Amino acid sequence: MNELMAFGGTLLLVFSRAIQQQNVIGGHYVAAAFTPMLIAAGEIAIVGAIVLDGWQAWPWISAGGGVGAVSAMWLHRTFTSRRHP
Repeated sequence: MNELMAFGGTLLLVFSRAIQQQNVIGGHYVAAAFTPMLIAAGEIAIVGAIVLDGWQAWPWISAGGGVGAVSAMWLHRTFTSRRHP
């Protein structure tokens, strides 16, 4: 269960930070105001995972970060790309 918390928390944190960067760059004020709630949840989960597992959480945290970054890139490009007929 701690592995899931480490992986999921990092995925949420990195995903949220990447989306937040796009919100700020794009001038999306409302989204930028609410995204920090997701960032905080991810940070809390990561701290909990580290407290419980220490360095044993490292592989799960690393994997979650990679998946979070790639997911945010894909999601942002998918929903913001302009489709021309």
